[in-house]
Amino acid sequence: MKSQWKFFFESKHFRFESTHKFVGEIGKEQAGAFGFAPEKFEFQMDIEPDSEPRFSWMQQTGTLKIVLPGGMEQTKDLAHWIAIHASEHISFFHGELNLPGGFVGGEHLPETPEEEEQLGENRYFYIVSLVEAVPPNIFDGSSFQYKVNSSTGSVLKQYNAALKAKNPIDKFLGLFRIVEDFYGPTSKKQTLAEALKESVELLAIARQKLKFVEKDGNRELTKVDCAQLVDNLVRIRHNCAHLRTSKGFGISHGDPRVEAEVEPLIDPLKTLAFEAIRIKMEGDEVL
Repeated sequence: MKSQWKFFFESKHFRFESTHKFVGEIGKEQAGAFGFAPEKFEFQMDIEPDSEPRFSWMQQTGTLKIVLPGGMEQTKDLAHWIAIHASEHISFFHGELNLPGGFVGGEHLPETPEEEEQLGENRYFYIVSLVEAVPPNIFDGSSFQYKVNSSTGSVLKQYNAALKAKNPIDKFLGLFRIVEDFYGPTSKKQTLAEALKESVELLAIARQKLKFVEKDGNRELTKVDCAQLVDNLVRIRHNCAHLRTSKGFGISHGDPRVEAEVEPLIDPLKTLAFEAIRIKMEGDEVL
């Protein structure tokens, strides 16, 4: 049995004039890493542009189809990996190829009458990624009581720019810059992690505004929790800011560690950066 995955795409600043069909090869090591038998095999990838954009505000839309040997569960991770790398490759040479991940469809392709009979009505599958719709914040005019000068004005812009970043790595690094600016080392003898751990203000923010989620409920962070959080933030910052592919070091866009290690730290880092800015604004003089 084979599975055909269908990824909706949007292209910008370039066009596909026709359908393109490709055949690729998965090596033994890649196959083993994705749960297949350690044997090389071929896959098919088709890029089919729509005759007209699905939405009026998009330049061009279409479907990226990937056919792999195996069922939905076995092929899911590899299909997504191929789709992401294909979009990055095309974007590098031509323009922007975006793959919105809210809905991904697919179809099992039986290769024998027995497989077709076994599938029955379960031939098609799909994955839907939903995000809870949170009501927007209500404007609070009292926010203008805070004072802003040139220094806090700069970090306000940095904070807003970080939240607008299109990917988790840039968002993480943008927010970390604020925390590093406020609480980073004041001398070359002090490491970044040491400086952050020694900041009484940063420790207070973490213990007051962050909660440790446990089975029995939420609890405040201990000093040990805060130290571990700082170590994780500094480690991820180092891995996101530096990339040495020849040595297998660093976290790049599309790396599975982005979802596993970077994204979980963005919300607490956002809280630390926001509260740090707010505290500075409370104490600054108006220009």
